[in-house]
Amino acid sequence: MTPVLQDLRFAVRRLRKGPGFTITTVLTLALGIGATAAIFSLVNAVLLRPLPFPEPGRLVWLSQIDTTPGNPPDFAEPLSYPDFFDWRAQNHSFSGIASYRNSGFTLTGSGEPRQLVGEVVSSEFFRVLGASPMLGRGFRPEDEKPGAAVVVLSHALWQTAFGGDRAIIGRALTLDGNTYTVTGVMPPKFNFPVRSPEVSMWTTLAIDATGKSPRTEQRGNDSLDVVARLKPGVNLDQVRADLVVIARGIALQHPDENKYYTAALVKPLIERFTGDLRPALRLLFAAVSLVLLIACVNVAGLLLARASHRRPEIALRTALGASRLEVMRQMLVESVLLSLCGGALGILLSSWVLDAMLRLVPKNLPRAAEVSVDGTVLLFVLLISLATGVLFGVLPAWRTSRLDPGAALREGATRSVASNRGRNRLHNWLVIAETALGLVLLVGSGLLIRSFVQIVRVNPGFDPHHVLTASIDLPEKRYTQVQHIEFYGQLLSRLSALPGVQSVAAGWPLPLSGSNIGVSFSIEGKPVAPGDEPGAAVNVVTADYFATLRIPVVAGRAFTTHDTRNSQPVIIVNQAFARKFFPGEDPVGKRMRSDLSDDDDHPPMREVVGVVGDVKRKDLTTAADPQYYLPWPQAVIVSPTLCIRTAGDPDNLVHPLRAELANLDRDIPLSRVITLDESMSRAASQPWFQTLLVTCFAGMALLLSAVGLYAVLSYMVVQRTMEIGVRVALGARSTDVLRMVLGRGLVLAGAGLAIGVAASIGLTRFLQDMLYRTGPLDAVTFAAVAAVVLLASLGASSVPAWRAARLDPMQTLRDQ
Repeated sequence: MTPVLQDLRFAVRRLRKGPGFTITTVLTLALGIGATAAIFSLVNAVLLRPLPFPEPGRLVWLSQIDTTPGNPPDFAEPLSYPDFFDWRAQNHSFSGIASYRNSGFTLTGSGEPRQLVGEVVSSEFFRVLGASPMLGRGFRPEDEKPGAAVVVLSHALWQTAFGGDRAIIGRALTLDGNTYTVTGVMPPKFNFPVRSPEVSMWTTLAIDATGKSPRTEQRGNDSLDVVARLKPGVNLDQVRADLVVIARGIALQHPDENKYYTAALVKPLIERFTGDLRPALRLLFAAVSLVLLIACVNVAGLLLARASHRRPEIALRTALGASRLEVMRQMLVESVLLSLCGGALGILLSSWVLDAMLRLVPKNLPRAAEVSVDGTVLLFVLLISLATGVLFGVLPAWRTSRLDPGAALREGATRSVASNRGRNRLHNWLVIAETALGLVLLVGSGLLIRSFVQIVRVNPGFDPHHVLTASIDLPEKRYTQVQHIEFYGQLLSRLSALPGVQSVAAGWPLPLSGSNIGVSFSIEGKPVAPGDEPGAAVNVVTADYFATLRIPVVAGRAFTTHDTRNSQPVIIVNQAFARKFFPGEDPVGKRMRSDLSDDDDHPPMREVVGVVGDVKRKDLTTAADPQYYLPWPQAVIVSPTLCIRTAGDPDNLVHPLRAELANLDRDIPLSRVITLDESMSRAASQPWFQTLLVTCFAGMALLLSAVGLYAVLSYMVVQRTMEIGVRVALGARSTDVLRMVLGRGLVLAGAGLAIGVAASIGLTRFLQDMLYRTGPLDAVTFAAVAAVVLLASLGASSVPAWRAARLDPMQTLRDQ
């Protein structure tokens, strides 16, 4: 039998003889390893796992950079079709380049009408990704030509809407009232773009190539994302240089639309979908790694205490000829065995933690469906178990291997108090270390909590309570602009008559929806050079929109039912717009022209009739920016989202809403039904998620630190039992003993606090970008965390101090 196997058998026997120590150690390690494995599963699925395409490292996402003065250096803007066509024809860096934009489609004629999430793509889309349909074919260049109407279905839609019928290829579908031919069905795991809800279908840009002013000819209509596959050997710097030449050429030819679009933004495709999440996930992994490190320090303290009791055994083995290397090997085998047991239990714990965590993750977390405890996670747990076993075992093993057998045997007979104090010194440093690490994590958690409190206190600029929102999409083929207006007029009138409804309106995009459209404008009397026209976010809304969302009108008036298609063109601006473009002036009565109009050839000059309060458009932490509103009857460009304010629970209105919609048109589905309160919750979901998890980890760290301090003080009391008995016999009072032990605990905690505060001051600056209205050196947070650590330390010290104070000196001396 090899020496290692002999050591393993001996380690198993030793651990079985000390079940209390073994269970405590394994549970401590399982807690740290299990939490680490759960977070690694999330990080692996979202950030580390390659995209499921051939050679995913060659896939990049492209955008143009808007260098307008005042914009950030990498202010990305989508491309227009003409710009994309130029990039596609002139580049020398890509083996393929494709565009895509999201769009909604209504499927009818296949049971109940369905609202589908779709993508409008160029013909190279599937070829660039290296993806092929499982049935049929993808797109061909001729599928981009005006009049072409083809569609590729997702596997999920094929199964749910068509029962997995393999004869679907060549079948005609009705989408938005138009006939499309199915050319293919994608495999089950294909999902691009990576978003939630998943894409149900893909069609070609042919649908954008029709009409009086087709989108494919509008160079100023920037709405396309672009994905490309690099040629072999081409790097990102070469791509940027190539695209800069193209962009500058386009800007020279088309200065009115592209004057400031002279640079390109190039990113690996995976960063397009995960870029915003990387800081948060890295923070979570750093936090759980600290918990694991604290667990290792705790176990190292337990092993040191256990090794102290084994000094006579180790001394005897050494005296009988065991080498220092053999002693270290034996100790390390025991620690690694403990760690592997902790890792095995940690895997079970991580599955439970992961299930709980996935119920809390933000709804828009990309690739969340791929999170699982797979082979990569199991390998990670194995490696981290081995590493932690060595990490927490090497110090006790090294210290034990240096044992002088003669001195140890003599000490075993004399029970030297001085030598016990020398061994306690290392235990003390371990407690100081875990207290410091725990404080760093607690400070980070405290700062995130303070920041989250500030986020939930943000005034979004509207009243989200008791408001139900829902989307409907009227197909252009069946509804003209006039019919759009008539349909919404009837629907809003019917809904306003429902019991419990206080007011009804519609608008697009809604606050916090994530949707946005920026449109240039000009102000009468403030001419600018061509290409320098300012832009701002624009909303189209119906009458009563501001009243329904309770957005305050601070000057002038709101839109009314008299602002019709044939009345005087009007416009309303928000306060941020007024401050920036009408400084020191009253905007009401001024005239301006928006380039957004349902008649793009002749956008009218509009009168500013009101100023409204600022609302949060994208999220709760971004400052309000200039925004203006158009009355929907005068800019029928989309089907706006319904907003219904109710007296009671808005969810009770969903069924009556569906019924009223069906009474007007049974082929129009209701989709994206959500309350504004839910929208607010989703807007705060990511900071809430990371704050909750970091706080849980900080609580675990505090608990482990307190347990470590308790163990060290208990060990100290045991080691100094005779000393305490002598002190009491010579006249020391119980309060003196109590003060001695509590003082020792608070000294250790104070040293850990000092080191932890110094480390936190240096490390919390990395949190600065995640904090909202909270500084990384927030004094209140530091003070509160220090108080919590001191209270926890006092509590951990109290039990061993109370035990020491109650020692009977005569019984103690007899036992010793």
